[in-house]
Amino acid sequence: MRGITSGACGRGCPGQARRRTPYVCLLLLFLCFSGAVPAQARSWNIADYASTISIDDHGAALISEQITVVFVGHFNGIYRQIPIEYPGPKSTNYTLFLDVLRVADDNGVPLKYELSTTQGSRKIKIYIPGAEDTRKTVAITYSVPNAIRYFDDFDEFYWNVTGNDWPVPIDHARAFVTLPPKAAGAGLRAQAFTGMYGSRAQEATSSISESNVAFETTNPLSMRGGLTIDVYIPKGILQKPSVWTHVYWFLKSNPILFLPLATFVVMFGMWYWKGRDPDPGVSVAPMYEPPKGMTPAEVGTLIDDSTDPRDITSILVDLAVRGYLKIREEQVTQLLVFKKKDYIFVQVKGPDQWGDLAPFERVMMENLFPAGVTETHIADLRNRFYVAIQPIKSNVMSTLKDKGMYTLDPESAHGYWILGAVVTAAPFVIVGYFLHVDFSQSGVWMFGAILLAALIVFLFSRVMTAKSLKGVRTRVEILGFQEFMNRVDADRLKRMPPDTFEKYLPYAMALGVEHRWAKAFQGLVQNPPTWYEGSYGPNFSTWMFMNDLGAMTSDTTSALVSTPRASSDSSGFSGSGSDSGGGFSGGGFGGGGGDAF
Repeated sequence: MRGITSGACGRGCPGQARRRTPYVCLLLLFLCFSGAVPAQARSWNIADYASTISIDDHGAALISEQITVVFVGHFNGIYRQIPIEYPGPKSTNYTLFLDVLRVADDNGVPLKYELSTTQGSRKIKIYIPGAEDTRKTVAITYSVPNAIRYFDDFDEFYWNVTGNDWPVPIDHARAFVTLPPKAAGAGLRAQAFTGMYGSRAQEATSSISESNVAFETTNPLSMRGGLTIDVYIPKGILQKPSVWTHVYWFLKSNPILFLPLATFVVMFGMWYWKGRDPDPGVSVAPMYEPPKGMTPAEVGTLIDDSTDPRDITSILVDLAVRGYLKIREEQVTQLLVFKKKDYIFVQVKGPDQWGDLAPFERVMMENLFPAGVTETHIADLRNRFYVAIQPIKSNVMSTLKDKGMYTLDPESAHGYWILGAVVTAAPFVIVGYFLHVDFSQSGVWMFGAILLAALIVFLFSRVMTAKSLKGVRTRVEILGFQEFMNRVDADRLKRMPPDTFEKYLPYAMALGVEHRWAKAFQGLVQNPPTWYEGSYGPNFSTWMFMNDLGAMTSDTTSALVSTPRASSDSSGFSGSGSDSGGGFSGGGFGGGGGDAF
């Protein structure tokens, strides 16, 4: 039994131990060698950085950089990053319009490269074949049409040759600047700065020979250290760009300024396509009655495409004129001697007689007189009636649409001007996101452009509503009726029916001419309306009546739109110029840096 047990045992079996020994030995041998042989070192640095710069008569610069890199270990290439966005005058943005023309090796063989723009810099990703334990030279050629700074007394080429963002040292750097031939003997001046950003060290030489300026470092540049050159150019050597060129550069540097123009073009197109009223084909002429089948609220809404508070109060007065309710005025004593008027609305016709009311008139009656209520004080409407305002407005507009007054009603028009705003903003959002254009570089100009664009959208939203041919002709009739009410004469009124004053009074209120209407009837109407119970003496005056009615409608409007005050309780879970003696390393245009990958 013990022999059988011993033969079946895994851990204590001598045969299995012998079979495992070679694998254990191999594992130990691998661990020993892997610990004894270190990983291959990988590093790189820049041995030489040479920049040849040619400036033409118009100030455009053609720049060729030759970067000699020493690679230790395996690499795929290098990055070169050059800033192109700078603060401009008066909080604007200034963009260098840098155009990469060619990337090649020291034998002139083109190299594969990729361009991108990120965080205000042009990034060049350059692939270098055979970048392993070797020394390689990369030549980058690019043009900059706006690298010169123009001042009143001189021009300046202030350029960061190497950039201050290389994470490795630069053993040697030099730059050679060629200016137009007439710069020879014209009084050129030059200086250079070295070191980290902000340094005023000048460990570099500068020399001028005719129209050429040469710069060369006298000591290696440390990591994040760079070479910046500054050339003082007397006036008359370079031709200053025209005003139109400056305007073009300014707009191209601040593309957000195109937003208001784009907004106007899009919104105008949207309005021209969907929001224009047709030509009525008739002109305004005095009309002695309102358009047939149109209530005061509909007249007031159609005239300006909005149901205003006065349109809503005209519904109330019109219902009183038509015998559905009465308005009773009462005097209320306050503080012993002061008196204030109160108003009570009395139901005359019950719900069983509301069959011929328009939907918005029914909503008015239902909210003035809830079930079982036949008298309502103005105070009873406060903080209660406001819920009926929107249904009344919607029903007035629906009634006008049913009557064929609109091809694009105000509610539907909201969708079109919102669409216009989205269409305008979309290209800027896409460009900013995918092309990494930072519009905030334009500072306050960006906010100004956005505000102006918003104003343009708002103004077009006010006129986006489009009436039908029937609608515009009805509006012409309304304007004719409004003109009649404004200029009515006593002789004409004497020939009109006795109830003309009160019959058309709600229309006058909706059109905002009620006081002129009342004044025209002064002395012609002797008896007060039966639907308004007020304190009148023996001599009734339409002018005084209108004042009383105006006070009533003012109090009523205030009551109708009043809303409950929200509780305050909360849980709490809710370029200036510079002279030739200034400057520093990293200043001016150009610069940036790079890395290896």
